[in-house]
Amino acid sequence: MYTSQITRQTPTAFIILIDQSGSMAERVTFDDRVLTKAEAVAMAADMLIDELINRSRRDDGVRDYYDIAVIGYSGDGVESLLCEEEHFIRPSRLAGMPCRSESIIRERRLPDGQIQLSTIEHNHWIEPKAAGGTPMYEALTTAYNLVAEWCARPCNRNSYPPTVLNLTDGEASDANAEQLLSLARALKSQSTDDGPTLLINMHNCRMEDGRQGIIFPSSIDELPPQRYSRLLFEMSSTMPLLYHPDIRAIRGSDGENFKGMGYNCSINNIITMLNIGTISISTQ
Repeated sequence: MYTSQITRQTPTAFIILIDQSGSMAERVTFDDRVLTKAEAVAMAADMLIDELINRSRRDDGVRDYYDIAVIGYSGDGVESLLCEEEHFIRPSRLAGMPCRSESIIRERRLPDGQIQLSTIEHNHWIEPKAAGGTPMYEALTTAYNLVAEWCARPCNRNSYPPTVLNLTDGEASDANAEQLLSLARALKSQSTDDGPTLLINMHNCRMEDGRQGIIFPSSIDELPPQRYSRLLFEMSSTMPLLYHPDIRAIRGSDGENFKGMGYNCSINNIITMLNIGTISISTQ
């Protein structure tokens, strides 16, 4: 399971869900910068999109290893954020689209405590937004429909299964916990011959207890006693055994039954989850 190579003949699907509700206007510290939650998740999504495009670059151009969808959900409803006409878009088309870019200075603390500054080009694919309620159930339903249709296509039967990444501060306004759990189970049940869909949740909230970010928790007790983080833990996929050695190395600890979840993670942690969530791309 989860061993199919990602090629142009057998691409995979990657769906990013972005919480753009009113609560995302709250300010948090993210990657050593004070941002609104909306700015933080938009920046994370931007870097994920760039990562997927860069993974697809070869000497002869950008190859279509992915079907990519980015879906925002807010008081204005659920909408496609990369392409109005359709949800899925491929890397070669994305690479040719105009995109606002700026140079930003990133600060990284090294293991010895020193601060390393680097300048990177940041592409703005997603505009920050914070408005109204949190129709997470509707967003997950949209993801379910996209995944079900994608997995049902004969050309995708041998492909690495879809990955759904949900960037949120946790609280849905259109469903209760049992409804969300039931929908998450249905979403994760959609599969290709290579395995079931992976649902990864990133919970970006205010840290009230001084805890450090948590990545791939193996127990719900690693999380704070906060009902939304614990609900997202239950909703998330249990990561395949194939990835456990790498997850243990990232966490710096032993464990098992790792969940595809992050709590107040940095952008680098989110990229790490993407790297774990899909295997290396073939050169085909």
